[in-house]
Amino acid sequence: MNPRARREGLVVRPLPDELVVYDLQRHQAHCLNRTAALVFRRADGQHTVGDIAGVLRRELKIPDTERLAWLALHRLDRAHLLDQVPAPPSGLAGASRRDLLRRAGLAAALLPAVASILAPTAAEAANTCVQDCTGQGFGVPCYNNNSSDCGIICACDGAGSCLDNQGLGSGTCP
Repeated sequence: MNPRARREGLVVRPLPDELVVYDLQRHQAHCLNRTAALVFRRADGQHTVGDIAGVLRRELKIPDTERLAWLALHRLDRAHLLDQVPAPPSGLAGASRRDLLRRAGLAAALLPAVASILAPTAAEAANTCVQDCTGQGFGVPCYNNNSSDCGIICACDGAGSCLDNQGLGSGTCP
């Protein structure tokens, strides 16, 4: 089985050297650093972990990337961003960041990082909404003028526009 990232229920926005992934089901935003983003993009069910490690080796210009790929997959899986992930080889199960740094001689900046924050629920968002997304970060609740439909939650996309959780773009948001 090859690793496969979730594609359903996610809003994905690239940033320079990072990727922001908003999980519409769990109302969580995840910021993936360059290493984690490379793995997330390649985890399509078609590429093996070895293929992903090869991409890391080429892109990051470091020799030993197999452990790095497995650590990134572990982090992405803990953030619920993967649909399927193979079990790591027995020698890699439970490997920590410290182990990876020591064994591979990596700089901490190359380690995969997935920073997650919880977005407000609809009820919380109704009390803390902004009306304009200009200058607002990704995931900040937008004002929803459709008060008859509490199922629609609008959030800033980080580029000045609102997106809704129904996959309708900004059509239902102000």
